[in-house]
Amino acid sequence: MRKQLNNVVLKILILDEELPYPTNTGKRIRSFNLYRRLGTTLRIRYIGYGDSDSAAAKVLRAEGIEPILVSRRMPPKQGPAFYLSLLTNLLSPLPYIVTSHYSKSYQDVVLASLAEFQPDLVLCEWTPYAIYVMKLLSVKKLVSAHNVEADIWQRYHENETNLLRRWYIWEQWRKVQLFEQSALTWVDGATAVSDLDRISLAKHHPQLRIAVIPNGVDLEYFRPLPPPTQAHHLVFTGSMDWRPNQDAAHYFIREILPILKQVRPDLECTFVGRNPPIDILRLGEISGVHITGTVADVRPYVERASVYVVPLRIGGGSRLKILEALAMERPVVSTTIGAEGLDVVHNQHIMLADDPRTFAQTVLRLLNDSNRCQELATEGRRLVEQRYGWDALAERFTNYINDVVQGKGCC
Repeated sequence: MRKQLNNVVLKILILDEELPYPTNTGKRIRSFNLYRRLGTTLRIRYIGYGDSDSAAAKVLRAEGIEPILVSRRMPPKQGPAFYLSLLTNLLSPLPYIVTSHYSKSYQDVVLASLAEFQPDLVLCEWTPYAIYVMKLLSVKKLVSAHNVEADIWQRYHENETNLLRRWYIWEQWRKVQLFEQSALTWVDGATAVSDLDRISLAKHHPQLRIAVIPNGVDLEYFRPLPPPTQAHHLVFTGSMDWRPNQDAAHYFIREILPILKQVRPDLECTFVGRNPPIDILRLGEISGVHITGTVADVRPYVERASVYVVPLRIGGGSRLKILEALAMERPVVSTTIGAEGLDVVHNQHIMLADDPRTFAQTVLRLLNDSNRCQELATEGRRLVEQRYGWDALAERFTNYINDVVQGKGCC
């Protein structure tokens, strides 16, 4: 039964880059699990780039969500056209993550939906999509911030050593900061995935009551696994077309794996995730390294793993990948950045290590101590059961949406 406010079912218009299916990225997993639940109580229209006859559109319709697809030419991701688009962006006050996703055809669909659908709320499912409604005053607006984009670009800048790329990233960081601040000035509410992100977003927007809606995990799908039969396999899962995950792969394979191999030459590590670029695929030529590309189901890969590794040095938001590993009772070794935004405790739920040698030593200790692995696994599963189920998170999100519609999203 759909939720009513003053005897009227709320209508939500969602703006996103794509439909959240298949659930093979962290962002899609979050969006799909929240909105399939919200779709039982709210009337949702979901705008994204893509094909109206796609499997994603059919799945959303089956979940009671109305998909509206906009066709477009995909922006180039490599080659001369890509570098030309980067160069051209220097002339724009907007960051590349905004200009590369903007199109007049999308804007036209948004305006048509505002007139015909007459939503109670426009929900921008990624901060750059606020460009379509920022200065619109006729409807309530909410930004769902999966990350603090400026924080991610700051970390790109901190980890880049090439001087030219470092300068360009700084320029993008500056533009992203300005856009993010401007976008939140024009909206009536915002959500963050962690309290750290909420604090970062609130620095410039004390007028917003930013709600924390953490990432969650499907506890039925990601069930506890039996202990692995062989203690020599590590796994990492994450979209390999996302730069923080690419950096994590290079960092682990170049700086951590050689230390591990000195002690455990039989060790193997698998990086599971869609769309790996050529530099990541080449890492698979190194002995003991496996790069899978897109897979239908990550669970068999996690099942074979003795330890789940999260060597992230760049990032924001919170890591669904860690929640999934904890739900499957696999011990996790992560950097502090990799575990940001999660209510995990070092040495209780996961192990944290922030330099290559400490990271390697921590992994080796777990490989040699099955009892310690089981202790971490048990505590990790208990944590996600208590705090990260999707049903409770969707209810919290629905309540906040009602508040924003009623004008309670601002202080």
